[in-house]
Amino acid sequence: MPTLNSQQEKTLTAFITALGQQDNALPEGLQKQLHAIGQNLEARILELPAIAASLPNLNQAYQTALSDTQGNTGTPAATFASSTNQSDSDKQFNRAVDILTADDPVQAARRSKASLGQIASNPLKRLFSRG
Repeated sequence: MPTLNSQQEKTLTAFITALGQQDNALPEGLQKQLHAIGQNLEARILELPAIAASLPNLNQAYQTALSDTQGNTGTPAATFASSTNQSDSDKQFNRAVDILTADDPVQAARRSKASLGQIASNPLKRLFSRG
């Protein structure tokens, strides 16, 4: 299984969060690049900040999400027991690979966010983003 350090996990979490906040699909060239990164994520995770920086809206969302994850250095308030042997880090990694290799990574990130049951700040936006 992949071995990500805490900074790599924060980078990945922030990027996926920022991706899910985009209003439009990424340009085709970036989607192809994300697909390639997703196929070898452990070795190419350091490319994600450069991709975020290539689009102003994505970069702004990425920087905000990154600062949110940087501030969260404590241990989580609660953890869920799992019937599988897969760690949370492994699940996050596999989810990220699925998102990055999807035909439309923005839509995949949105679906993933909704399926995790995160509370949306605007329920109507959440409702209509599933279209």
